[in-house]
Amino acid sequence: MKRYNLVFVILILILQHINLFADIKPVVIKAKTIYPNNTTSVRMESEKVVIDLYNDSSVVKCCFNMKNLGEHEKLQIGFPEMNFYHYRLISKSEKLNRFAVKENGKVLTFYLSDSLKNDEGFREKVDTHQIIEDWYLWDGEFQKGESKTIEVQYSLPFGMLYKSNKRFFTYLLSTGANWNGTIGKAEIVVNLKDIEIDSIISQQPNNVEINNNQLIWTFSDFEPTTNDDLKLYYNSNKILYKGKKPIPPVFIVDGDLEKEFDLKKIDPNDIASIEVLKKPEETRKYTNQTNGVVKIYTKNFVLTELKRIVEASTKEKINVSDYDKLKEDYCLFLNENEVDFHEVIDIKSKSVVKVEIMTAKGERNKIVIALKKIKPNA
Repeated sequence: MKRYNLVFVILILILQHINLFADIKPVVIKAKTIYPNNTTSVRMESEKVVIDLYNDSSVVKCCFNMKNLGEHEKLQIGFPEMNFYHYRLISKSEKLNRFAVKENGKVLTFYLSDSLKNDEGFREKVDTHQIIEDWYLWDGEFQKGESKTIEVQYSLPFGMLYKSNKRFFTYLLSTGANWNGTIGKAEIVVNLKDIEIDSIISQQPNNVEINNNQLIWTFSDFEPTTNDDLKLYYNSNKILYKGKKPIPPVFIVDGDLEKEFDLKKIDPNDIASIEVLKKPEETRKYTNQTNGVVKIYTKNFVLTELKRIVEASTKEKINVSDYDKLKEDYCLFLNENEVDFHEVIDIKSKSVVKVEIMTAKGERNKIVIALKKIKPNA
């Protein structure tokens, strides 16, 4: 009987565990400014936040210029971060590696504190495993009238709405209201890394300046409220950005520039040669683009050019009907050097001194083209 009771208890626990996670939702990922745990005389004179925003994550870099408007003061400074991932716990070492803080350029030691000791509002969600939150805390000290620069850097997962492909990023300026007085100046810069600007659904506040793939908000001498909090939604009902569409190279086919050339439409068996040019000194005579040049010569074009040069310089003829037969029966020499047949393309008739066709038994016939030698510049 005890055995069945034990099995029943284990089954109940399993069912409870399944129900617990059946309706789990992505928690709102909120990046917040630093703030003091108690009343303080320290003012945030300026704040600059640079956010590199990706489809699946973000990296936030903050620089705060602080000044003590009162007497000597010791205080605890904190930043609460939500590290939520479906069905996985975040190790303490990973949490520590995601965050860094400096004071006047010096790396500070910080520590983690359970949110239950700081904010009772999260107790129920933490108890039901819907949220895992830690505070990054460090001890600060300001002399009377002292100014300091505090730098913070951390990374966050992306925010995602429940049963939606909308993603979002938030930065809460309103949490900075606990510092003394107003915030003198704040600048928030969002760099869209692998997100196209037209994937942005909405952004607030409305005082945003958009410059290419960068969004900038500026504030001055203000007491931050929730109306100042940055909220950015992106990628709703859109294909996720997969990087810039590659610019195709310039194609030159049989000497003609092809603006919209589809390489798939040409039969590989019709190609005599393909040459790829990448160096600027090689491509600039064809295009101002920097994505390279592809030169393609077809077999019929090369054969026609060869016959033109030969017939202009000698009464002999090349008795072949196609390029493959040409390569089977002949080889080409330019000034005694054997070359591929496509080398005749750029030869001008006036530069040809002599053309000979030499027949040989058991070997390929030779087409020998003697060219004028170019004198080096004096």
